[in-house]
Amino acid sequence: MSIVHRLRSRLTTARPGIAALALTATMWAVPAGAQMSPAHARSHQPDRVVFTVDVAEDFALFNPTLVKPTDTQPERGSFFVTEGNIYRAGTIQGDGATFDPNSAGAIGRWFCRGTHLVAASEIPAAPIWVDTAQMYFLPRDTQSIATEGLEGGGTIVRTVTGATGRLRGYVGEQRQEFLGFNATGGVNLRVTFILRKATK
Repeated sequence: MSIVHRLRSRLTTARPGIAALALTATMWAVPAGAQMSPAHARSHQPDRVVFTVDVAEDFALFNPTLVKPTDTQPERGSFFVTEGNIYRAGTIQGDGATFDPNSAGAIGRWFCRGTHLVAASEIPAAPIWVDTAQMYFLPRDTQSIATEGLEGGGTIVRTVTGATGRLRGYVGEQRQEFLGFNATGGVNLRVTFILRKATK
């Protein structure tokens, strides 16, 4: 059985003038095309940014190393690099089993590198699959977010380690929900960023 098949079988109330200014500042920080949470839009907190995007990995670009020359799949300790496209939240319907990660409408590019914590054949049954560093280009390196953490089925919280452009100086969390596997065998993710201005 191919690696593709094995892996697949795996976001206050204030005076009107101040509120308007705060909301403008907040919206300015949200990347173009990203969906700001309704609760955040009502909160009028310029130093807090919450938005959601969908991610679709193109599994044709998944490239692993093998721990031993005789391995026929990625095992625990295998390194890998992969990438895909970023879309507006809600673009991927359901688990996205028939979704093409190269569909039109992308608002950015997603890059991921990491290490397997379980063998490929244990995905998706294992609760935790990999330990990764992700980079979100929204849509390019001058407007990006970097995160680190574990990945697996369900929803998991990861650390936002930095950002560039309009989000420079923000820190916080990435809440990543695994939706399913797409038409290429890559993962479909719904990602919510909960960010705040770092204190000096």
